[in-house]
Amino acid sequence: MAKHKLTERKRPNIVSVHLSPQGKAALDKACNDRGMTIKSLLGRLIDWFVEQDKTSQAILLGQVEARDVTSVADLVRHRSK
Repeated sequence: MAKHKLTERKRPNIVSVHLSPQGKAALDKACNDRGMTIKSLLGRLIDWFVEQDKTSQAILLGQVEARDVTSVADLVRHRSK
């Protein structure tokens, strides 16, 4: 009986994003202006985002009070030096 090596098919990592019509139009324009696909632009943004420290991520996600953003951002810059 011959053994068959099973080949694992790579499945794409698919993420659905809901955008307003205005947001989609702005994203299309940004991609068009830069000669990029939405897939490549979003992939680069996600790669960049996950490389940020947790504090920077919290600022970007609006999880830091607006009145504290400047002082927290200054602390992040100070830490990175």
